[in-house]
Amino acid sequence: MNGNIRRIGVWVAIVVLIGAAFGSGYVLAHYLKSPEVKGLGEGETIVSFIDGEGRTIKITETPQRIVSMASSSTEILYEIGCWDKIVGVDKYSDYPSDAENKTNVGSCYSPSLEIIIGLNPDLVIAWWYGRSSIESLEEETTVMYINPESVDDVMDLIKLYGLIMNKTSESDSLVDEMENRIDNVTDLVEGLNKTERPLVYYELSKKGRSTGQGTFTNELIFMAGGINIAADEPLRYPDLTDEYIIAKNPDVIVVVSYGAAVDEIKNRDGWENISAVKNNRVYSVDTHLVTSSPRLVDGLEQFARWFHPGLFVE
Repeated sequence: MNGNIRRIGVWVAIVVLIGAAFGSGYVLAHYLKSPEVKGLGEGETIVSFIDGEGRTIKITETPQRIVSMASSSTEILYEIGCWDKIVGVDKYSDYPSDAENKTNVGSCYSPSLEIIIGLNPDLVIAWWYGRSSIESLEEETTVMYINPESVDDVMDLIKLYGLIMNKTSESDSLVDEMENRIDNVTDLVEGLNKTERPLVYYELSKKGRSTGQGTFTNELIFMAGGINIAADEPLRYPDLTDEYIIAKNPDVIVVVSYGAAVDEIKNRDGWENISAVKNNRVYSVDTHLVTSSPRLVDGLEQFARWFHPGLFVE
C-alpha cells in the first residue's frame, strides 16, 4: 500500500494554489502527468482556474489552436515559444512582427465571429470588457477572459500561460528576467521621500481621462518614483477636469500614444502655467509599453528616465 502511494506521488504532482492570484483569477489545480500515469487519462484536467470574469475554466489538453483577442497576451505567447499555436489575433496584435501574419479576427468590441469559428480554436483569450461581444463563443469552445489589475497580476498571467501551454520553464525565465529589471528600478527610488517624487498626470484617449487605483499603470508610476495625481480617485479610469489638473500642477505629463499630441497638450487653454508644460516635461509613451505584456518593464524604465533623469540614463 505505502509503495503504491509513493509511486503515485512520483507519477502525478497535484498543486493546489487556492489564493494565488493569476491575472485576477485563481489557479485551483495543476496536474502534471507522466506517460506512466494510468489514473489521469485523456480528457482529464491539466489546469483549472478562475478567469478575469470569475468563471471556472478547465483546460483538459494543451491548446493547439489559439485565438488571442488581447495583443498583450499575443506577446506573452510569443515570448514563451507558442507562436505556432496561434491561429488568429486581434487587429492590435502587431508585435512581434510575425503576429501580423496571423489571421485578423477584429477586436473585442467588433469581432468577426464567423472568422473565429472558422479557425476552429480550442482556446480563445479575450479582455473581460469584451465578453458581451463574444459570449456566444463560449458554447463553441473554451474562452478565458483576462483582467490584470497589477504588475503581479501580469506576472501571474504569464505563469498561467506557462501552465496551460506546458511552457513553465520558459514562463518562469521570462518572469525572472522582468522581475530583475523591475528591481533595478525600484531599488533606486525606494528611498525617495514624497517631495522627491514628481507629481504625474497620465492621460489616455481624451483630455482628463486618466488611470487611478486598481490599474497597473498607476502602480508603474509609483514604482518609477512618481506620484499619480489620480491615485486616490475611486474609479479605475476617472475623468479629471481642467480645474483639477491645473490645481494639482503636475511636474510631469505622460500621454498614451493613441491620445493627444504633445504639442496639443502644451497649447491647451489654461495649461501654460502647469509645471510640466513650463519645464517641457510632457511626453508620449507607446501604448504597447503600458499594457499587460512583457514590455511593461520597458514602460517602467522609460517612466523612470522621465521622472528622474539624474538617476536613470538611456
